[in-house]
Amino acid sequence: MLAKNRQRYRFSILVFSCVSLLALILSSCTPAGTATKPSDTTSASQVTNGGTWIDDLVNEPDSFIPNGTVQTFAQMVMQALYAPLFVGDSKGLIHEGLTTRVPSVANGDISKDQKTWTFHLRPNLVWSDGQPLNADDVYFTWQLWKNPLFAASNTSTINHIQSAEVSADKLSITFHLKDAYAPFLTAWTDGGYAPLPKHHYESIPPDQIKKSSDNLSPSVVSGPFMMAESKPGDHYTVVRNPKYYRAAEKLPHLDKVVFRAVTSQATVLEDLKSGSIDSAWFLDASKIPAYKKLSNYQLFQTVSASYEAIHFNENNPALKDVNVRKAVALAVDRQQLIQIARQGAAQPICTDHSSAYKPGYQPDAQCPAFNADAANKLLDDAGWKMGADKVRQKNGLRLEFKYSTTANNAWREEDETINQGNLQKIGIKLDIQNYPASTFFSTFLRGGKPGTYDLAEWASSYSYDANDASNYACDQIGKSNFNWYCNPELDKLFSKEQQTTDMNERQQIFNQIHDILLKDYPTATLFSPNDLSIALNGTHNYQPGPFVASETVNIMNWWCDNGKCPAKG
Repeated sequence: MLAKNRQRYRFSILVFSCVSLLALILSSCTPAGTATKPSDTTSASQVTNGGTWIDDLVNEPDSFIPNGTVQTFAQMVMQALYAPLFVGDSKGLIHEGLTTRVPSVANGDISKDQKTWTFHLRPNLVWSDGQPLNADDVYFTWQLWKNPLFAASNTSTINHIQSAEVSADKLSITFHLKDAYAPFLTAWTDGGYAPLPKHHYESIPPDQIKKSSDNLSPSVVSGPFMMAESKPGDHYTVVRNPKYYRAAEKLPHLDKVVFRAVTSQATVLEDLKSGSIDSAWFLDASKIPAYKKLSNYQLFQTVSASYEAIHFNENNPALKDVNVRKAVALAVDRQQLIQIARQGAAQPICTDHSSAYKPGYQPDAQCPAFNADAANKLLDDAGWKMGADKVRQKNGLRLEFKYSTTANNAWREEDETINQGNLQKIGIKLDIQNYPASTFFSTFLRGGKPGTYDLAEWASSYSYDANDASNYACDQIGKSNFNWYCNPELDKLFSKEQQTTDMNERQQIFNQIHDILLKDYPTATLFSPNDLSIALNGTHNYQPGPFVASETVNIMNWWCDNGKCPAKG
């Protein structure tokens, strides 16, 4: 996750022109995130269309059905396939997509109590098969997402909808919410949360949609590209969609994009050395020196919106003990992880909000200091006795856990090794077992089976708003709350921050949320990884963003010199 999850380049200062989604509610301003690669300065008259761009994916996508997965790499491909109601950019700003404008209180599309939201769609939109795309599709989509049989990856926002109605001309839809909900717009931003075609899916049982061939080879789409070839485990080729609503603007510029599911950072590096790819994202930090030697590529590094954390499966009886979870957090040496595993390419944090979030980020959070002695005393006092094999036990329970992350990721494997050694010093044994991303973010995490999933490491972010209910709210357990953790007091704070428009007040609520998370320890935050990506000289407008679609946020604007992308292929 971003998982979904969420990775960019050259150290840069964060720029916040309208520092919150809440400002958007009150005006026409949009939320800002992390600055990435500077805008391409080439004039429009110099842009040439054509070419095939090759991009390496280091994780295998598991679904191309919007809101059907938390995996970032799947959402990046979906940005190519689906046109969302609203679209982000490289700075984290939200713009109109299929809609004619971004809603605000000022333009009348959001009521003053934030309970009524109206989205106005562009006229004459069509799906790739030529069928009309209108507000009926949006209505169908939210109904599908709230159906438990579909098993949407995130329902934290959809759960706030009381009702909705479509206008007679089908060019607008008005949502009535159960309560004020400031982050509502983010549920519809970027291709991973785009509307689905009602005419195509209404005859398919909801529980069969992600089991159908459309799951990895959608046949009816709305984005700049459409699927031409789907070879799971190898590659996904998308070609220009002539029905795309911006086709008259000569978008997309490219003829074709090939997403290669290489799943191995070593393969990515070999592809870069041979010049056979045009770009890659979420690069291996351990290979930074090697990337810098590639004179024909430009490496980018920026602060990301994500936080890397160890997640505890509280279905495991031993992990229900907060003393065990806190002891793990005390035994994590964050600076060692940053300097060794990440080669310095990370920012130290201990909450779930990186500095990309304003409000959200808390620079003065009371982080647990690395202290093995304190961790040992905590476990001693809690009655966890050291066994002859140097593993602690209590009441028939043993502090031996499976520790997992996405496979073939060198810096995460380094994290595992470092954490394994440090936890061994406090009587906790970690058995490492990693999984392909397509398994890790689906059956592995969703299964929540103790002894199979105990501790798991991955990176998460929260779309274009800091609202973190999706990862920790009680009603998200088994959906995107893979900690299997529930605290009703935290749920009250989620509701409070979601209904608050004052930025300072909202920050104070996030601070209270952090206080609870740093008391309960459903996760042990490691750091905020800087995003690393690379693009071949001769490519243009490669400008990943900090949220959701990330690498491909502006894929419709990518282009190559003379309409010929330089990768050898």
